[in-house]
Amino acid sequence: MKIAILILCHKNPKQINLLLDKLNHQDIDCYIHIDKKADFANKITKRSNIVLLPDEKRVSVEWAQISMVTATINLVEEAHRHGKYDYYWLTSGQDWPLYSADEIVNFFKNHDGDQYWDSKNYGNHLQNNLDKRNQIYFPLWMIGRRLWQKVVKRGWVELTGGYNRTWKSFMRKQLQIEFYFGSQWWALTGETVEWIINYLGQHEDYYIFYKNTVCPDESFFQTLVMMSPYADKKTDYLTYLHFSEGANSPDILRASDFPQAKESGCLVMRKVDMDVDDFFVSR
Repeated sequence: MKIAILILCHKNPKQINLLLDKLNHQDIDCYIHIDKKADFANKITKRSNIVLLPDEKRVSVEWAQISMVTATINLVEEAHRHGKYDYYWLTSGQDWPLYSADEIVNFFKNHDGDQYWDSKNYGNHLQNNLDKRNQIYFPLWMIGRRLWQKVVKRGWVELTGGYNRTWKSFMRKQLQIEFYFGSQWWALTGETVEWIINYLGQHEDYYIFYKNTVCPDESFFQTLVMMSPYADKKTDYLTYLHFSEGANSPDILRASDFPQAKESGCLVMRKVDMDVDDFFVSR
């Protein structure tokens, strides 16, 4: 069993190094994408089973934009280029394993062939804001966390029909596929990743379409897997998250959250920050 753990990170090299130590195992290779805006590549642990993406493969990741997908594709392709893996597992630098590296490897051995991702399809229900993400054209400058971006984007959504409909004149040309939505975190088998790489190589229009959608990381891979011959191998995803009511991002977990995370059945918890609460370091 060989596992490629793909890590998206943007801060705190000390915490990332602790994560890499926790994951150190002969059957695990870690591939790391450091946000182009960050400058700490020289502070990351050097080991034969740790691969940093080169500068030309690093991108500046912006919230809810295609750059998150681009960084993930770069990680997938780099891992695929290095060797053959049974699993590719997408995580972040603010994840923390709830089990030892040995236990994680054994988990995948015992569930060989299962896949872990979150996806929902709303095509047979009333339209909602997830459908809207892909139905109209969103210029990149409109997508972001700044107040003016939120105001302009909301106005654009209302002008085009609101969240519960899209006027026909604003509907962009759609790909002839069903879209799925879910958490960006996943663990996929080698054969599924092979299929995805081949599909993207033959269908440039797929990536181009997603460049002007909102939160493409929550639909891009989910839709691909559901299009693949391996869609029936889906199970729950492996990341424990906690969202406060109405929040767009998960809460930073603290010591009081650990028992529930441990009982969740997930393999990692997200998100943790040792500058806020370093309880997880000793777990």
